[in-house]
Amino acid sequence: MDRFFAPRTVALVGASNDPEKMGNWLISRVADNFSGRICPIHPSEASINGLEVYPEVSAIDEPVDLLVALVPAARLLPLVEGCRPGHVAYLLAIPAGFGEASEDGRELERELLRLTAERGIRVVGPNCMGMLNAVHGLNASLVPEIPPGGAGFSCLTQSGGFGIAVTMYALDHQMPVAKICDLGNTSDVQVSEVLAHYRADPETRVVGLFLEAAREAGPFAAEIRKLAAVKPVVMTGLGRTEAGARASLAHLGLTPDLGGAADAGWSGGVIHAQTGRELLNIAKSLCWQPSAPGRRVAIMTGTGGIGAEFADLCCGYGMEVPVFSEDLQQALAAHLPAYAAVQNPIDTTPIWWEFPRVYPALIETLMQSDEIDQVIVSVTDVATGIEDLATAIAGAPRDKPAFVFWGARNHGLDNMRRIEATGLPCYTTTWETVRALVATSGGAVPPP
Repeated sequence: MDRFFAPRTVALVGASNDPEKMGNWLISRVADNFSGRICPIHPSEASINGLEVYPEVSAIDEPVDLLVALVPAARLLPLVEGCRPGHVAYLLAIPAGFGEASEDGRELERELLRLTAERGIRVVGPNCMGMLNAVHGLNASLVPEIPPGGAGFSCLTQSGGFGIAVTMYALDHQMPVAKICDLGNTSDVQVSEVLAHYRADPETRVVGLFLEAAREAGPFAAEIRKLAAVKPVVMTGLGRTEAGARASLAHLGLTPDLGGAADAGWSGGVIHAQTGRELLNIAKSLCWQPSAPGRRVAIMTGTGGIGAEFADLCCGYGMEVPVFSEDLQQALAAHLPAYAAVQNPIDTTPIWWEFPRVYPALIETLMQSDEIDQVIVSVTDVATGIEDLATAIAGAPRDKPAFVFWGARNHGLDNMRRIEATGLPCYTTTWETVRALVATSGGAVPPP
């Protein structure tokens, strides 16, 4: 699928010079960072956004890798009929009104597949948000702003809303994104084909799946196992309840069915997330740091109550919060007041003015210990407003997974972003922090 994800020539149908129309937004987004050839299609305009316009797809004088269609469903079939056989490789069909809408829509979708098959065109969609390749600067989607590109997270979804949510999360948390693809109704190009591409793609290091149905259960199950054997895969399977299945059927026109792979007990090597937000929380950690070698957790906090909460949550999910040896306790105590607790959890007490010195020293001591496998660092209340503390935590040496709980007011999130800029994952609730830790320490995350 290289011609789909990394096209050399992109044609856009529905492009417009009107800045109030979605067709103008889309062509502007494609043109922002994409270095390949862009060919707007319009029957009467001479140029759009300074680009030469073609009256029809067949007028383009070279093969079209990707044809992006942002037109009403009724206009899509005549558009395909005007394409020459072998001229277009992929059609990215954004419009709705097909199999998800009605019996007439299902017939329209069947006819779309017949016409594209005759011309050797593969279809992604219809009823989808589109695709983006952030590494190559291509935003062929309804996403308003492309996230930071880099070797990291790739997502496959059947929900345009979730695709947009991925970009917002990535922008807020500086998470590197390689590719995002929305298959929509999944009429032609199947889930397993995209998974095979992600498996071979060097820019994809962690894969997120937010799915409702796979039309080909056997190939899907086989491919997801192959992928999970070489790269972390985090999945949220939807339509697990009667009401959820009803909503999914109305959304895609597909009965939710992932062949059992959405079940938390499924042994395909997949990390199961209960929600889309949890999927992203887990993926963020996996993009930035390796999985922990064991389940022993060190907890450090400036308030004893949060330490107790973390200990309960960790143990409730099968993690270990071991009592530190006397040697490790003495090493930790050297940086703290005599009344601080150092057994595990570590309670530094609210010596906020000392935190920029104390926190890095404690983190370094824990990282050098062979008694623990990962660290939870809790920063709350007054401490979140100390810029020097955020800088100190970000610069602390670490060679084990660490998870930061950032319990701040909204205006304190700027300091959290300073930490995440160094690849240290932060979370704004204790529950999210622990569930991300659990998922990267052993795989399946139990239901809440």
